[in-house]
This record gives sequence, C-alpha cells and structure tokens, in this order.
Amino acid sequence: MRKPFSRRPTPVDPAHMITLHQEAIEQLELMRSSADAAEHATDSMRDSLDSMTENHWEAYMDVLHMISLHDDSMANSIKKYGLKLRDNETEENERQWGNRLLLTLLLLGLIRRHRRFVQFYSQRGNPMGEYLRNSLAMEREHLAKFISMINYVM
Repeated sequence: MRKPFSRRPTPVDPAHMITLHQEAIEQLELMRSSADAAEHATDSMRDSLDSMTENHWEAYMDVLHMISLHDDSMANSIKKYGLKLRDNETEENERQWGNRLLLTLLLLGLIRRHRRFVQFYSQRGNPMGEYLRNSLAMEREHLAKFISMINYVM
C-alpha cells in the first residue's frame, strides 16, 4: 500500500534568511531617510522624495515576498491581516500620506523586528534557541501588524 504524499516543510537556510532580513532592514532604513527628508521638503523635491519612499516600500515588499516563500509561518501571519505582497498599483493610485511622524516611528519598529529575526537566525543551536523559537511566532505577528499599519498610514 502506498503512503499518500505529505508535504514536508523545507529546511530554512539561516544564512539566506539573515541575508533577506538584512536587505529588508536596508530598504526600510532607506525608506525612512527619504520619508524624513520629504517631511522637511516642499513642492517638487517633496514629490521626488515621496516617490523614492514608495519605491523603497515596493522593494521592501518584494523582499518580504521572498522571505515568505521560505517561511510559511510568516506568509500565514501576513495573509491573516489581508496584506498583499504583490500589489499591482497603477500610477493613477497615488498614495495619500498620513502622519509622517507616525510613519517614521512605525518604520523604526519594523526595522527592530527584522533585527530580531537576524538575531534569531544567527542564534541557531544556542541554549536560548528554544526561547527565541517560541518568541518568533509573536515577532511574526508584530511584523505583520506593523506592515498593516504602515500600509494604512501611507
């Protein structure tokens, strides 16, 4: 009698996940700097900085999509909040910027969450590994919440 095929989760390569989370951090920091500069700019300079901010957000969402391909739990957390990683917005749907200070603070929180993931993946085999593994579910939820809030503010 044949055993039915069951999908096994693929093992996660910690070095690759660290690289992806570091790229996410980089995109968010670039986004934060352009959003901060746009807050103090006017007219066409502000429009250019806002465009850069949106480009970094889209690049971040692409990186997050790659992370989700390797981390099913992350993909589930993101879907739970109704977020779409591949959003095909047209140029007609320009973002209306909300509170820029709130956006900056949310970006800082999101950057901190990704740093926690880098820490987790670099601590594999450590005696604290069990604790970090347990806190990872909470971190995924918080990450998804932050992304949802930033989408709302933008």
